[in-house]
Amino acid sequence: MSILLGTLCFLLIAIVGVLTSQLWAKSQNDLVRVLVMVGVFCCWMSWILIYMAQMNPLLLPTRSITQE
Repeated sequence: MSILLGTLCFLLIAIVGVLTSQLWAKSQNDLVRVLVMVGVFCCWMSWILIYMAQMNPLLLPTRSITQE
């Protein structure tokens, strides 16, 4: 559920960025839209990879039991 929620948050950020792109640059509106979408996608990709890496960590803690 939280992967879906995080993805929806990034999607909302992308939609807001694309819809408000005319406020940032009036002459290069298409360029700003592409930059917003690529930036949000890269941020989402890094977030999802870090999130999924924590689901199943590669290194497991080892417990050493010594008897005295």
